[in-house]
Amino acid sequence: MVGNDVVDLGDPETRPGAQHPGFDARVFARSERRLLACSERPDCLRWALWAAKESAYKAARRVDPDAVFAPSRFVTRLRPESVGGGNVLAGYVIHGELRLRVRVTLEADCVHAVATHPCARMGLVKAEVARVEGELSAAAPGRAARDLAVAGVARLLRVAPRELRIERSGRVPQVEFSGGTAPLLSLSHHGRFVAYACLAGGEGASS
Repeated sequence: MVGNDVVDLGDPETRPGAQHPGFDARVFARSERRLLACSERPDCLRWALWAAKESAYKAARRVDPDAVFAPSRFVTRLRPESVGGGNVLAGYVIHGELRLRVRVTLEADCVHAVATHPCARMGLVKAEVARVEGELSAAAPGRAARDLAVAGVARLLRVAPRELRIERSGRVPQVEFSGGTAPLLSLSHHGRFVAYACLAGGEGASS
């Protein structure tokens, strides 16, 4: 399983002070609110936690298509990754009996989270974020995310992009590829950014 989420830190809804006063209490668990209270960068951490929750929810839908996104019930445990520098947080998101590994990359203007099954080999996870502005970003961010994913998955499979097609099965995007097994895929977009994550090797890679 795989899920991803991108948050544009320059979007009006994510800027400091833009949230409703009760936002943190509604969205975050008590342990997460303690982290926010102690953080030197609470605004960035707030959206890193949010992206981790969203990515975990998207991954969880592959196990339970009827899963409901109740943010405070997706409890995040993050800390700086020991390898890769201070711009990466890694840890887990726990939802009931489900425990998902998550990795969040912090950039100057966006955060991007990828969630996978704890047993998934990280070398099989591929992810990419792109900044898309102008007419395409405003009118068709979903299409921009699909185009980015098709190009990336085509490189992974070493095929021409025209050989791939992305369709939805319920709320979950699927790569259709007649030449073999296609990777699991997750798409996201917010503000000026689009992103995808894929898990090569199918469900067997996460079991």
